[in-house]
Amino acid sequence: MRTEGAGREAASVGTGMFVGCLPVYGFHLAIVLLLGRVLRLNRLLMYAAANISNPLAAPALILGEIQLGAWLRRAEVHALTLHAVRDTSPWTFGGDLVLGSLVVGAGLGLLGALLTHAATAGARTADAGFQQLAGRVADRYLPKSVTAWEFARGKLLSDPVYQYVANGSVLTAGHTLLDVGCGQGLMLGLLVELRRTAARTSERTPFMFDRFIGIELRPRIAALARAALDGDAEVLEADIRKSEIPRAHAVLAFDVLHMLSEADQERLVPRLVEALEPGGAILVREVDAGGGWRFRLVHLGNRLKAVATGHWGQRFAFRTAAGWAALLEHAGLDVRAMPMNERTPFANMLFVARRRGEGERGSIPGHPRPV
Repeated sequence: MRTEGAGREAASVGTGMFVGCLPVYGFHLAIVLLLGRVLRLNRLLMYAAANISNPLAAPALILGEIQLGAWLRRAEVHALTLHAVRDTSPWTFGGDLVLGSLVVGAGLGLLGALLTHAATAGARTADAGFQQLAGRVADRYLPKSVTAWEFARGKLLSDPVYQYVANGSVLTAGHTLLDVGCGQGLMLGLLVELRRTAARTSERTPFMFDRFIGIELRPRIAALARAALDGDAEVLEADIRKSEIPRAHAVLAFDVLHMLSEADQERLVPRLVEALEPGGAILVREVDAGGGWRFRLVHLGNRLKAVATGHWGQRFAFRTAAGWAALLEHAGLDVRAMPMNERTPFANMLFVARRRGEGERGSIPGHPRPV
């Protein structure tokens, strides 16, 4: 088999991640070299992807594989107590680990291959200006972690929501922009770089916010975002469900609401509306649970990520596109909805919501425009 271009890179990453999930520790490099030679794949990319089982991630990955294997074999998971570990046969753990690693490896490998293909395809279709912008944002992460840099570059170029927001058609300048569940701060970094570019022209643009704030629950990810943004934005380590919400002209909630229960969603959205300044907007990006196999692919990716990070009990509360719109409308917002899945296999939607009477209501047909 020989693959070329984006397909070859995607196959290399997917195969490498599958190998990295296998419980053959110490032999990953040898397997990568052998498979890479036989399949004529990029062995450097394969080995980099196989390092998904690095010393920091391996404990959570192994635990997730064992628990998934136990659930698949016996419809139960292991109790995480010393007594239970002592009473369980090593052969039981071994069988669970082998089965779980095959399933997790196949799932993560497929997801990694799809994301890599989307990223490389996105790099070819994005215009030169946005590629340079994405490069500047990604370079903020290089001193912190090569993996974080690779993720930032791939995500910015493959996910159409970044180019769409960079168009400036959904934001208006204001005092504060709040990014709820900001992750490692990619959107904040993008907006900071856009503000810097605009400042050189001395023109008032949609990106001229005086203050950027991100809220992130995970301590390690919040620390990464804080370091990469280097004072250009504030990153608060907090649980948005329990913390005070600063007043803002724009609120972003991308791929975060489905991580909350429906009850928490219904409590949080009105609080975000209360914090919204007149004329401001709330931008929500979520997957459409009515999106068929495209939704199921996103759901699978979320589940595998939870397993790989040791959060195998994580629950998700997805809604259909109509359901997300209704959640926002019930809080007193007018909603515009648009597909945000260009060049991806995912059923993602972007919802732009303003207080009733401050914006037009309805759906925007078509796809996002490139910058």
